[in-house]
Amino acid sequence: MSVRQCLGACVLTDADRYTTFAESVDAAAAVAFLNRYLEVLFQPVFDNGGFVADVKGDGMLAVWADLADARELRARVCRACVQMTAGAWRFEQSAPLRGFSTRIGACFGPMALAQVGALAHYEYRAVGDTVNTSSRLQELNKELGTRVLISANLAEGLDEFLFRDLGAFQLRGKRNGVHVLELIASREMATERERALCAGFGAAAQAQRGGRWPEALIRLRELHARYPDDGPTRMALKACEKILAPRPDRAQPRFPEADFAAAALRLG
Repeated sequence: MSVRQCLGACVLTDADRYTTFAESVDAAAAVAFLNRYLEVLFQPVFDNGGFVADVKGDGMLAVWADLADARELRARVCRACVQMTAGAWRFEQSAPLRGFSTRIGACFGPMALAQVGALAHYEYRAVGDTVNTSSRLQELNKELGTRVLISANLAEGLDEFLFRDLGAFQLRGKRNGVHVLELIASREMATERERALCAGFGAAAQAQRGGRWPEALIRLRELHARYPDDGPTRMALKACEKILAPRPDRAQPRFPEADFAAAALRLG
C-alpha cells in the first residue's frame, strides 16, 4: 500500500454547542444546518489550495501538502483560517442558538498521506504528529477562550498576518512543549483594538522574560481592565498573581519565556 510522506499543514475545526442544537431538532434539520455550516468552512480551504480530508460530526480536517514553496503553503493556510473565522462568525449571527462558535487549530510539519483502514474499508487520511497537534491546538482554544491557535513554525516569516505569541504549552498527550501563537487577522484588516491588545500582551510578556514580574503584573492588570473578555490576558494575570503571591514555605516558582497562560493552566 502506497504511503506518501510530505511536509504540509493540517487545520482542524470544532463547533461549540452543535450537540446541544442537534438534540433540540429533528435529524433532517440537523443535517441541513450542518451542511450550510460546512460550506462556510470548505470554501476557504478550496479557495486556498487545500483539500478536506475528513469530516466527523461538526468538525473538519483540512490538509495542505506538496506545495514547492513552503512559505506560500503556510500563507495559504493562515489565509484560509482567517477567512473561515470571518465566515463562521457571520454564520453564527444567524445560528438558532446562542453560544454557537467555531474553534480552529493548525499545525505545520511532516505527515504521511495514505489509505488507512482494514479489510473492506479504507479511507484516504493524513497521519502523523502534525495532525494530532492541530487537534490539541483546537482543544486549547476552549481553555483560553480563543478562536484560532497555530504552531509557531506555521507563522515564520508571515508578516502579512497579526499573531499573538502565547508561549509554550504542554498539550494533552504530548511529551514535548509546543510553541503556540494566536492568529488574529490579516495585518491590513486588523482593528486598532486587536493591535493594541497584541502590543500590550507582548509588553507584559517581555517584562516577564526580563524577570520584571511586578511590572508584568501591572501591565496585565491594566490590559485586563481594558479587555476583560480576553481569555489569554485573564489566564496570564491569574498565573502572574499566583507566582507573585507570598510563599513562605517554598521558593518562588519560575516558568520559561512568556507562557503566562500555560503557567495558569498548570497552576490550576
